[in-house]
Order: sequence, then C-alpha cells, then structure tokens
Amino acid sequence: MSIFSLMKSVFICLALTVTLLFSVTRLTAQQGDGGRAAGMADAGLNLNDLWSVFQNQAGLAQVQSLSIGIFNQTPFMMGDLSTRGLAVAVPVNNGTLAAQFQYYGYSLYNEKSGGLAYARKLTESVSAGLQLDYFGVSIAENYGSANAVTFEAGLQAELMDGFFLAAHVNNPIRAKIADYNDERLPSILRFGLAYLPSEKVTLAAEAEKEIDRPNRIKAGIEYQVAKQLYLRTGIASNPVNTTFGLGLILDTFRFDVATSYHRQLGYSSNVSLVWIKK
Repeated sequence: MSIFSLMKSVFICLALTVTLLFSVTRLTAQQGDGGRAAGMADAGLNLNDLWSVFQNQAGLAQVQSLSIGIFNQTPFMMGDLSTRGLAVAVPVNNGTLAAQFQYYGYSLYNEKSGGLAYARKLTESVSAGLQLDYFGVSIAENYGSANAVTFEAGLQAELMDGFFLAAHVNNPIRAKIADYNDERLPSILRFGLAYLPSEKVTLAAEAEKEIDRPNRIKAGIEYQVAKQLYLRTGIASNPVNTTFGLGLILDTFRFDVATSYHRQLGYSSNVSLVWIKK
C-alpha cells in the first residue's frame, strides 16, 4: 500500500469516528428544525406553524395557508455536519397535510429522513397530529446502509386563555436500524407548557426524556418587538445550551435565524425561510 493510500485510509477512519460521535449526540434530539424554535432552545412543542412538522405535528392544525419552507442547521460551525431540510403544509377540509425531508452529513457519512403528516382539530381547544417517518443512514467505503420506518404523534390543548399544554412521542415502537448490537432509533417523549401573557410575548418550557439518557429541560421566550420583528432566547440542559434568535416577516415571507452556544464545542447556527400563500 502506498503512503498516499495509507494516509487516505487513516483520514477516512478519523472522519468516520468524529462524524459518528457527533451523530450520536445529534440523534438524542430533534434532527432538524426551522429557526423559530431553534432560537427558543427548541422548546417548540406548543408552536403552531409549518415547522411543527418537525416539533409537534398537532401544531400543523393551525396552519391556514399553503406554506413552503427550507432550513439549514450547522452545528459547531462545521459544514460537513450540517442538516438541510424542506417542508410543505397544505390545509385541507378536515385538517392539514404536510411533508418534510432532511439530509444530514456528507459523502462519508449521511442520514436521510422524511415524513408524511396529518393534523386536525379534535375540538375548538384540542389538536392532534400523526406522522409516518422514514430514516436511512449510509456509510462510505463499503460499510453499507440501513433504514427503518416508524411514526410519531402529538397533542396540543389550550387549558385556559393563554395557557397551553402539549405532548409528543417520537418512535414509540423503538424501530430497529441494524441487527448488529440490536441498534435502534431513539424513542423520545416530550411534555411542554406555554403561556402567552400578551399577544406579543410567548413563554415556553418543556421536558424531554429518551431511554437510557438524562432528562433534558428546555425553556424559551419570544417577544414581538415590532409588527414584523421578533426576538428570541432560550436555554437547555444536558448539555447546557444557550440560544438567541430573531424573526422577520416581509409580506409573504418569514425569515428566521438563530444561534446557540455550547461551552465545549462552540457556536451553532440555524437559518430558515418560509413562503406563505396569501
């Protein structure tokens, strides 16, 4: 084996090791999302817009117009670990249909996932959503690929004026992704509360539990500074992350940007753009 081939093999092994370590951390939370929830430390269970297709499908029941969005999420400012995605939501007579797709990684290691969702109002104050999910992973250099099919579901309820409760479960069947070591996709259960003391302020908090991992607590605030401008901040535990973000509404477009800070790994960014039909 030539020195060049040896160096190439070593580089591939190191790259795969680093990528897999990052992917394990990443799979313990939502895989991707728009900039709105990202600016609130991903405390998005009670939000109700296009990005509910990634957070809590019950929120899609509030979408009243055709919406199409894209996002790019870059952890620790490392482009090879970016997640890119798109989502579409279409109101129908009895609810809302939605679809999402996202891609994470690069040529040596990548994950692809997609979902089809349906949400509707059960009563004036209660909404529910269900989504069928596909997940696939590929590793280069003949390591192969694997895939799995699972589902997720969520509820949202307004308990009283301005006070909301939400719950969401992702992959309750613990779908198997590989026979080796009985590797399975994570099962995640989340509960959240939101309080709207005024039309300009949203306070949100939620708890997240994954099997064999510590509980994660997330809290965020959104404040409408002006008719078209929103400011956001949040904090999450395990690991500790602080987030900041802003949103801008320009006619039929909504632009959101967020950044988060991890004490050991540094900054991450999230940018999303949504078009909403009038």
